[in-house]
Amino acid sequence: MTAAARNPLAILSREDCKVQSLTVSDQHATLLLTSRTDEKAPDDGDEISATTDDQNTTTKTTQSLLKLTIVPFHKQLLGSNPVLSQEDIEKGQVAERNCLRHDPSASDKILSFLKQYTFQLSSDSGEEYSYYTASPEKGKSDLKDNEDMLSGIGKFDVELISPATPNQISRAMPSLGHVLIEETPKMYFECTKPYIQTVVDSGSLSWIKNLVEVKKEKERLLLNHDDFIINIDTKWRSHPPPLTTPREEWMNHPSTVDLYCLGICKQSCITCLRDLTSEHIPLLKGMMKEGLAAIKSIYGVDQDQIRVFIHYQPQFYHFHVHFTRLENEVGCSVERGHLVSDVIQNLLLEDYYKKRTITYKLKKGTALESIIGAYLEEHRD
Repeated sequence: MTAAARNPLAILSREDCKVQSLTVSDQHATLLLTSRTDEKAPDDGDEISATTDDQNTTTKTTQSLLKLTIVPFHKQLLGSNPVLSQEDIEKGQVAERNCLRHDPSASDKILSFLKQYTFQLSSDSGEEYSYYTASPEKGKSDLKDNEDMLSGIGKFDVELISPATPNQISRAMPSLGHVLIEETPKMYFECTKPYIQTVVDSGSLSWIKNLVEVKKEKERLLLNHDDFIINIDTKWRSHPPPLTTPREEWMNHPSTVDLYCLGICKQSCITCLRDLTSEHIPLLKGMMKEGLAAIKSIYGVDQDQIRVFIHYQPQFYHFHVHFTRLENEVGCSVERGHLVSDVIQNLLLEDYYKKRTITYKLKKGTALESIIGAYLEEHRD
């Protein structure tokens, strides 16, 4: 899909586009966009159905995720077409089974609202991820009652994932709760590892190559090392705009209270914590030392104010390390985060992460949770 075709307005303007609300809060919303596209050849999108209109054109249904950061937030409007009812959530209904049921009238109102904005590209991974600044366009209003509302909003940030994979959509779905998994080495090798390999083989991680080769999102790059990069994580939403704010203004910026940076390994053979051995200790020490030094030199934040940790399960299966300010507790829960300093100590013991049982929290309704559930049922004593 071309960059122009990935523009939010281009997707929203498709005649058959429908919008469903996945999650909403006072400041954020995640919307699921579903539309049909006519293409001369198939691509790697999330293809729901395909029909041939003529010998050269294929019609397929593509889904995208649109994530908005907006203050003040129009929670009622953007949340008016939920993918699941509260009753569904309370019953534990698996979200994917219900994601095509929607209210056309609510969808049209959300579309009309969003189409009153222009979307200026601010960063592009070169794959499915792109980032925009949305601004209200004067005189472009289908909903006249929204004119005053629009003028009071100003600009807001947008993340677009298009086309979105089933795994990405699953992560964005309303939470049905979580389960605590005690993953033994046997369970990992027989169940989890084959799942990880299917994700790697699917090609859905190709966007990472553009990052580690510094072909995309250069404005977010803090350090380019032979073995890894350090960049600004997109979850650091309060960071001053990297494209337009001089770097000298980043030093001691008020937003550093929300500091969130990411170290990404250039080796693609390391997928997660389980792959680490003692031979990776120099890599981990280098990522921690160089990452903390870069953060100090760019933002003025001392290393004793930064936690450095690894997720298991991670959000994506290409090894990476998180750097967050102590005040920022996003993603560092005890059942998911593993401090790099502790990991280094553990790796001094032979094959530590290949031999131990690891306990972690897993979202209900995800592909991995379903696979593990079936595995546990099959091996129940």
